[in-house]
Amino acid sequence: MVRVLCVVQARLTSSRLPDKVVMSLGGKTIAEHVYERMIQCRHIDKVVFAIPVGSHNDPLETFLTEKGIPCFRGSEDHVLERFYDCVSRYEPEIVVRATSDNPFVDWIQADRQIESLPGYDYVSSKGAPLGTGVEVFYASGLYEAYKQASSDREREHVTPYLYLHPELFKVNKIPYRLPLRKDYRLTVDTDEDYEVARQIYDALYDGCPIRNEKVYQFLEAHQDICQLNKGVEQKELDLINKR
Repeated sequence: MVRVLCVVQARLTSSRLPDKVVMSLGGKTIAEHVYERMIQCRHIDKVVFAIPVGSHNDPLETFLTEKGIPCFRGSEDHVLERFYDCVSRYEPEIVVRATSDNPFVDWIQADRQIESLPGYDYVSSKGAPLGTGVEVFYASGLYEAYKQASSDREREHVTPYLYLHPELFKVNKIPYRLPLRKDYRLTVDTDEDYEVARQIYDALYDGCPIRNEKVYQFLEAHQDICQLNKGVEQKELDLINKR
């Protein structure tokens, strides 16, 4: 039985850095690192990658299958529909949304968010570095969003209908588990982001998922690396969800 399902959003057709999910860090792809980090979560029963239909993403399905990573294919343009169809297949109670461009996703914080969900409909984090967070919500909320969402913004993404309608859903943003001195950018969306991630993995990766504490300690000691992607602008929805 799958009570808590983690759905990882993935594709090869990123506009700013195509094929980034299969770029290598420390000898493994970013997609593999995200999968290995999320299966560390004590409360997650299954992790599945939700990727678009279409020939452009056929190689990604082949790659994930060869690596033994569960994969579901759905709508290319309407990500909410893709998630709805994926979640409907597994019928979990709770959904964790992660993205495949975050090789530093914090599995310990994800567990804390799952633990904080009772009494709310949706839980995210505040104060977490960009690229380390997930979103946690009940499958029932996703089903409702799929039925009611009408704007392009709500259907092209997964969760805006939940956190932009506080009159319908109870939203909780829990503090990040670690006090940080800097506002680190740890997602991979540009060449500059990839260079930051590459240097961290080259220095710290030993075959096991890197704990976030070690990442921050490393960056504290190597401020020049933090400057490499400091000027990268993030998409609006990601910034809204980060606050």
